[in-house]
Amino acid sequence: MAMYLDALRRTALPVAAAPKTYIWTGQFDTTLLVAPLLAGLAAAAIVTADQSLYPILLVADLWLLGYHHVIATYTRLAFDGQSLRRNRFLAVDLLLIVTAVTLLVAMSAGVWVIASAFLYLQWFHYMRQGYGIARMYFRATPQGRLPGARDWAADLVIYLVPIYGIAARSSSMGTLFLGLPVRALALPDGVVTLLAALAASAAALWLARTVRDVLNDSVDVAYTCFILSHTAVFMLAYVVIADVNTGWLAINVWHNFQYVLVVWMANAKRYASGIDASARLLSRISQPGRAIAYFATCIGITTLVYGLLNRFTVLVLGGGMGLTVGIYMGINFHHYVVDALIWKRRKQPA
Repeated sequence: MAMYLDALRRTALPVAAAPKTYIWTGQFDTTLLVAPLLAGLAAAAIVTADQSLYPILLVADLWLLGYHHVIATYTRLAFDGQSLRRNRFLAVDLLLIVTAVTLLVAMSAGVWVIASAFLYLQWFHYMRQGYGIARMYFRATPQGRLPGARDWAADLVIYLVPIYGIAARSSSMGTLFLGLPVRALALPDGVVTLLAALAASAAALWLARTVRDVLNDSVDVAYTCFILSHTAVFMLAYVVIADVNTGWLAINVWHNFQYVLVVWMANAKRYASGIDASARLLSRISQPGRAIAYFATCIGITTLVYGLLNRFTVLVLGGGMGLTVGIYMGINFHHYVVDALIWKRRKQPA
């Protein structure tokens, strides 16, 4: 072991000293790393200890984080008249199209098709968000600030561990997910084993590189810890926890919490110069020291929108499973599409 560490030390590449940078601030970077992780782990621990608490935590996750997660997208997309006019198709037209298609599929092919699609599309959404946040942390490192810099070892871990996780879950989860019928895409045992070997190999490669960086005094703690947390959450949610619903709750809390924090940061950066006359409400609550006002406003809008939607599905549509699943999943699927587009913009148009 001593010989191996000595060899890593000798092969370590020197990195020029550079001042530490952050995604936003040191406090925010630490909060983004720690708070969602602790919340997800706490949710899993509480439900594992007492399954009767699952409905309470599920409702709290949906109303405080999940639905808020969707509404947060609209603060980036259409929270003022100018943004709404510019993003009309993405914000309104595409929402209606995706929801209509989802409803049609749910009513014709069956709820299981939509629930199964949700299982896999949301997993992909989790994985891609993890990659995006990892890139934020990486670009805050000296290496990440170099033109065209990539961290292929970390990228392999970010993708291969979740791929193995969903393959393992699909082979053991049964036919129900969140009370809805599903048909998992179970792969042959040999393929799952191969994916496990690939994920383990990627993790070992990344770990060896990380040890080298530690010995070279060039490791970035926040970035390294995020890769570790990403790996741990996906393994916990899809492999370690036997119950699919408990695993989903843990990773959903982690994912939603991350998202609302990142959107808050994006809005605070966008309006850092002060109140914008074209977006008075959003720019006002996004000013420094107004985090409580920002989150209270978003959660208030979330409660209003989803409260009305819930009444509509119950009173007008009769609460039928096909219609209800079609509408709520249509909103989710629309969010996945829009979210994949808006974060590719380097900045909001002037």
